[in-house]
This record gives sequence, structure tokens and C-alpha cells, in this order.
Amino acid sequence: MAFIYTLRYMLDPRTNTPAKDQKLLNFVKKGKIDDVAFFINGEELNHSHLTAEETQVWLDAIKPLQKKLQEIGVTTSLNPWTTIMHSDRGFSINPKIGFRTFIDLNGHQAKDMACPADPTWRKYITETYAQYASIHPRRLWLEDDFRHYNHTPLKLMCFCDYHMKLYQQKLGKAELRATFVKNMLKPGKPLPERKIYLDQARQEMIENEHLIEHAVHQVSPETDLAQMTSFPDWHAIEGRDWQKLFAAQAGDGHPQVARPHLPAYNEVAPLKYGRAFEEYTRVTASYLGENTELYPELENYMFSPLVKSLSFIKFQIITTALVSSKGILLNLFDMMGNGINDSWHYAEALAEIKPFASKLLENRLHVEHLRGIKILVDQDSSYSIHTTNGVASEELLPHEKNWASLLSSFGFATTILPVNNQTQLHNQIIAIAGQLLRNFSNQRITNLIQNNTVILDGESINVLVERGLGDLLHIKQAEWHKVRSAYQSFEQADGCIVDGVQNPRITMLQHTGNYLKLDYDENSDVVVWSKAYNSTDKELGNMMAVIDQHIIVLPIDQDPKHGWEAQFTTYKQGLLQQMLASIVSIDYLIAMPNVKLNIQNDGHLAWLANFTLDAYHQIRWHLSKPLSNTHATIIRQQGKTVSAKQVPINIKDGIAIINEELKPLETIQLIFD
Repeated sequence: MAFIYTLRYMLDPRTNTPAKDQKLLNFVKKGKIDDVAFFINGEELNHSHLTAEETQVWLDAIKPLQKKLQEIGVTTSLNPWTTIMHSDRGFSINPKIGFRTFIDLNGHQAKDMACPADPTWRKYITETYAQYASIHPRRLWLEDDFRHYNHTPLKLMCFCDYHMKLYQQKLGKAELRATFVKNMLKPGKPLPERKIYLDQARQEMIENEHLIEHAVHQVSPETDLAQMTSFPDWHAIEGRDWQKLFAAQAGDGHPQVARPHLPAYNEVAPLKYGRAFEEYTRVTASYLGENTELYPELENYMFSPLVKSLSFIKFQIITTALVSSKGILLNLFDMMGNGINDSWHYAEALAEIKPFASKLLENRLHVEHLRGIKILVDQDSSYSIHTTNGVASEELLPHEKNWASLLSSFGFATTILPVNNQTQLHNQIIAIAGQLLRNFSNQRITNLIQNNTVILDGESINVLVERGLGDLLHIKQAEWHKVRSAYQSFEQADGCIVDGVQNPRITMLQHTGNYLKLDYDENSDVVVWSKAYNSTDKELGNMMAVIDQHIIVLPIDQDPKHGWEAQFTTYKQGLLQQMLASIVSIDYLIAMPNVKLNIQNDGHLAWLANFTLDAYHQIRWHLSKPLSNTHATIIRQQGKTVSAKQVPINIKDGIAIINEELKPLETIQLIFD
């Protein structure tokens, strides 16, 4: 099975030349490109929504290249750059097109961005996609502007007069826009307005996908429709139902096809990229499931080696194996018609790593069949979240992704598990953050806590206390202390040694959330591993603890800007590894920070990916269960070739030692035959 390269490419139909076409064809052959997705009306060449006549100019420019690509065995796809429209850029809707624009929650009206329920827009978008389908593309993409948020300079939508009538009908009474929004965001238990908004946003996008799918497949039955996605927590505040949306998009007899977001349009520190990769790319892949065809997007905005190196490009492509991708969308060149730039040497880099990317597909990672800590996420969490101030739509964002980035950076084997209010789990290791527990009944929460090894953050603990379930953790009293309030200053793990440091300390002052001080019932089975201290070394209260030998608590919430950045220290890594190993059999890497570990359920396959610029000269793996073999085959990129080398594994005191170097930015696959 070959790893599929799709090159996203912008030609300017007014100024394109045969020389640029030839450079494209040469690049495609040299870089082993399988598919070219032509942009239509994108970025600098975008001039509002196009009429049918204007659209045809683009299609007529693409068709000759489509034929030439077909002659060399390369397919053609289309990537129209607009559905709703990404942002207002000074244009207004052409009166010949004439659909209504959206109004955001603050009452501001867009100039060039559509209302997604407007009947005229729906007619326009279906007819336009049918026109795209007339050239029979391999895949026909919907851009990630197909959403209710991130439409600069406006905020969450839509609250136009048409939508307000829909909301009022479901509410059963008249209500001003400002009142409806206020009630939608109101602190405390959500009011009916919240559900009405989310239900409408969810359903209208499913309906739109279905209308577009029907129009496309009437014209081109062989074309696969494909959807580009954004941040899953932001999709939650528009009520996205991932499975229903993508089922509507695919249609009968077609695969579900998606482009998850790869969160590094410019090169960043790989260890920072690794955190965002878990929070966005991996969570998205889990919502979509392993049967969805994934083609993550590698983008180099603003397009040159000044923003991203060849090494980082290759690293991003290879690590998409960790989300079971079948290929990659390559946005390597600008979107204003400059065409291919051979001096950047992208073709050579792509050709070099394609055999390795394809080799990894022979034993493809399956996102639903991994062992390790299960990080729970729920697409419906914005329905139940209790806001604090009730003034911004961002208060509806779930905070469930925090454990995903932290635990994977710590070297734990992890997997992301989407849940719903009917989910039942037994004898699993699960990590819960944010207000996810609000989605469950008290009985289901009790079952979840009592029947599993559970890791909880402060927000989750707070939900238990509010729901009268504090006794599950033997909590006698819980009290929040704000960060930087001259109370807590650092956490200290008294009696512990981590990295050779006795009683290690971790900040509770900077880049961290508020502290939930917990007092426990006397004589309860609680082992306190760390405590909070003030700046003059006065002990304040309990911090991390193991409860009933199967519950671990980290009683903090998140900083609005920095999240859990303070937790990313090897002191916390070592502490948490010791705590978990004391109560459960668990897989993690030792002294290998920022190396990701993924293990197939049956233990026959494992993937290690080094998200740092440092090499590790030995692999040390704390095992949750015995390996199936004392030898493994390591699959890796070795220069310009793929290497398959059998290596011995030394096992001592439950730790597997592989005397092989893991290079910076390297991904390897271990096969236990």
C-alpha cells in the first residue's frame, strides 16, 4: 500500500503559462505525487463568491492539466477555497448571487460570509459543487471555513433574523438576540437556549453536507467528497456530530474522507508541536475513527524555507502514521500563482521518505485498537459545561484535551477515547479533565470512578463535589485558591526522589491554573504524594494523592492562556510515573521525555516517535505486561533507504531495554514477530 501524496496547487487562470505547467508536471514526477488538488478562488486570488461563469474560468484552466496528469498516472482533485468564506476581506456578495450573510452573537453582520441555513446560499453552494463535479475530480474537498466560528473579524454565528425565528420557535416564545445569547452563555446549569443553538448548528451542517453530496454524486458518482476540519474543541461549540456529519458527506458507497489539522503552519519547537498534535490531530482522528480515510494537511505558510525546514517537513509527514493516515495534503507553495519553486528541494525530500511512509502502512496503526491510558473526550460537552462569567463563547470550550498532551509527553502509552452519556468502562486506566463528567448521570459517574483506575484534574473533582459525589474521593472539604493570590507558590513531593532530586518542587505560581485544596476524611485510604507550599515554605494542604489505590488526583484547573504548561517538567513526569506504577501495571518510557509511545492492543506492534532535537542512545520501556518475544524488528528510515533490523530485547525488573539509538525527530516501528 502506497502512502498518498496530494499536492495542493494554485494556478492563476489569468496569468498561468506553459512553463509553469511543465514545472508542475516535473515536480509531480520527481516528488512521487499521486494526486494534485487544484485550489479554486483561494487566498490572494479570492475575490468573493464566484458566479457560475467565473467558476468556469477556473475549471477550464484546470482541465488541460487534468488530462496531462492523467497521462502520467496522477489523479486530479479540487480544493475550492470557499464554502461559507473564511473571513471578510473587503468584498461584498455579488447581487447576482444574492444570499444572506451571517450575524454573530454580538449582532455584527458579515459582508461576505454566508448564513449556513440561508436557502439561497444552500441553492448556490449545491449548484456550485455540482459544477465542480462536472470535471469528475478524484476528490472534491470542502474547506475548513465550513464552520460557525473563526470567521474574522466576527465571532460565533449565526444569529441573523432567520436563525432567531428558528430559535424562538423551538423556545416557544419571542426573545431578543442579546437575551438569547446571554441565556445561552449564562453561568451555572445551562438554559434551554444553549441546547437550541447547538442542536440547530449541528443539524444545519449535516443537512448542508447531504445536499452537497446529493448534487455532486448526481453529476460525478465516482467522486469522493472530503471535509477539512479544524480544532475539535472549537467544533464542540458548534455542536458537531462527527459521525453523522461525515456519513452525510460521504454518501452511499463512498469512504468518509477527512483532512485533520496539523498544528504547525510554521516550524515550531517539535516538543511544542507534539503537544498540539495530541490535542488536535489525534483527538480529531479518534472522533472520526479508524475507518475514515485521513489525509492531514502539511502547510508551510508563508511558504518558503524561511518558515519551515526540510527536516521538519519530513518529520511532520512521517508522524502522521501515529493517526493512521493514508496520505498527506501538501500545501508547500503559495496560493497566488507563483507555481513550483525547485530551489527549495521539496521534491527530493518527498521522494526520499515516501518508501518509509508506505512501509509503515503495511502494519498500519489502528486508533481504536491501542493500549494504554484512555483519555476521555466527548463531542457533546459544550451542551453541559457550566460557564464562569457568561460573556464569551470561548467559555463553552471543553478542557478535556489536557491529559492527552501531558501524558504522551511523559512517555506513557495513551489512546484517545470518545465517549457519550451511555459509555460504560471496566478495568481500564482512564484520564478525565475539564467538565466531561457533567455529561453523565450520578450513577454512571459512580460506576466509572469505582470500576476503573482513574486520573482526575481539579475541574473534574469540582464536578464531583458539586454533584454531591465527593465521598467517592473521601473529600471532607474542597476550597479553590486562585493562582498568584499570595497563597500557593509551589508543590513539593516530600519523601520522593525524581531525577536524583530529593523532595522535588514544581511551580504553582506561573503558567498554571487555580489550586483546589482538598481535605479528606480521617482514616480514609488516601496516600498524599505532594503538598502545596507558600513562598516562605509553609505547608498549605494536599496536592497530588492516590485514593483507594486506584484514583490519582491533580487538583488544579487550567490557565486561560497557558493551560497546564507548568506541569511539563520531568519532576512531574517522574512523580506521576511512580504514582501510577504503585497501583497499576502500565506502559511508559523511562528518561525519554517527549517521545511518544503507541502500542497495539495485542502487543505485536509499537511505534516510538521522538518529538525533540535530542537523541536517546537507549530505549527503556516500563512494561505493563510481558512482551510476546525477546526480539523485535525495527523499521526505520536509514539515510535514503528503509531498514528492517532484528534486535534483541533485554528485560530486567519489568523494564525492556533496547540498545538502539532513537535519533532526533525520528519515528520507528517495532514488530514483535
